[in-house]
Amino acid sequence: MSLRLTLPAGATAELDRVEGERFWMRASRAYAPGTPLKAVVEEAAEVLDLKVARSVRRDDGMFTVDGRLVNLTRPQRALVEESLGAASSA
Repeated sequence: MSLRLTLPAGATAELDRVEGERFWMRASRAYAPGTPLKAVVEEAAEVLDLKVARSVRRDDGMFTVDGRLVNLTRPQRALVEESLGAASSA
C-alpha cells in the first residue's frame, strides 16, 4: 500500500514505507539532502513536513527519496499508519 502525495512545483510521489520517523517514497523528481518539503496527502488534504536525506534515480525514471518526518501530529501519524498498514509504521 502507498499514500499519494503532491509535492512543491507540481511533483508527485507515493509514500511507500515509514519506520518510526524515517520515510521512503517514489517521487517524480529528486531533492537535495536537507531539503524541507511540504507534502500534501491527496486523499485527506493533510500537509506532512518532510526533510530529505537522499534521492536515488530508479530504472523507471522515478526517484527513491528517503528522509524523516518532521513534527508529525497524532492525527497525521494515524493517517499514515492506516494508509500504509501498521506493519509499515513501527
